[in-house]
Amino acid sequence: MTKRMKRLTASALACAACAAVSLTAAAQPDPFADYEAMKRGQTPPPPPAASLPAAQPIPSPEPEIPTAPWKWSFGGRSAFSYTGISNDTLLAQEQSNTTLFFRLTPTVGLTVYERVLVSASFGLLGNNLTREDGSNATSVAALLEFTGHYILPVTRRLAFLPGLGIGPYFGSNDRKLRLPDGRKVDEASSTVGVAMSMYGMFGYQVSPNLSVRTGIALYSLFQTERVESASKSLGASAVHVGLPIELHFHVL
Repeated sequence: MTKRMKRLTASALACAACAAVSLTAAAQPDPFADYEAMKRGQTPPPPPAASLPAAQPIPSPEPEIPTAPWKWSFGGRSAFSYTGISNDTLLAQEQSNTTLFFRLTPTVGLTVYERVLVSASFGLLGNNLTREDGSNATSVAALLEFTGHYILPVTRRLAFLPGLGIGPYFGSNDRKLRLPDGRKVDEASSTVGVAMSMYGMFGYQVSPNLSVRTGIALYSLFQTERVESASKSLGASAVHVGLPIELHFHVL
């Protein structure tokens, strides 16, 4: 390449660089434009509009049934029903009785997986038994129950919670013991059994921290009563439908 061609090429590159700098400078706002406009009595041009942040979605004020994993809840369970119970007697006769069945149990729950709720409750289980002479004896036992529910949201605040529960219970009964001299004294007998449950319940989120549940539940129990004075064990069983009512506080 000749020296003349080199000089022409260098001149062209210099012109291109000057043009680029001029365009860039022209794109920048003139810092003296406002001052010159005010000297001429004109309104200065408006400043360039600042970019606004994107609008964020507003969370709904309505509370929602919690279904996320690792959420704790604390509350209480109750259930009531009139039910039939069958039990053995010392006269080798089976008695049947229609009586009030109740359970009251404080409860702690944890969603161990998405929509999977596991609960443990410890409280009282009570029913009546019929003795050999036709009298009734109240049976009260301590119940430890483990329950699993699956949460199926219906609306934001309402959900259907089918579930299963099982647990042991331990208690005692009173019975009249006739002594050889004809006197009657109260005798305590020990009771041990297993309680099982099937739940079909609806839960409603009253507030972000409070929910109520109710529906229907199928309860069953199978127990053994030990009578030491007669060296016998007497069985009893019951299956019935009850009305559960529950109240739960959620830890957010």
